[in-house]
Amino acid sequence: MITIKYTSRELSKVEKYRMTLDNGIVSCKDLEDGTQIAVDAFCEFEDEKENGDVETVFSILAKDGKVYACTSKTFARNVKEIAEAFDGEDYTIVKLSGKTKNGKDFIMAGLAY
Repeated sequence: MITIKYTSRELSKVEKYRMTLDNGIVSCKDLEDGTQIAVDAFCEFEDEKENGDVETVFSILAKDGKVYACTSKTFARNVKEIAEAFDGEDYTIVKLSGKTKNGKDFIMAGLAY
């Protein structure tokens, strides 16, 4: 079961479906570093699995119609901070990655300029 917790703007039913359930969603972790995404909207939702586990997912609808999603709290926080700084103006993010001190891979978003 999907429960949308937050949206950056009002989403149509089609947009909600595409951003939460569509098979065409691309995982952000699979994107090459440097991939740019012109953000149209984003949402955060909870996906409850059949076994009762709940996963929080962050999803982006790009201006070109593509949808990207991830479970990275860092990536989600970065996009939200950029959106807040741009206060309704258009912006483009860039996918980046790094390693923690323990050697674990992670993804993050930066502002493309």
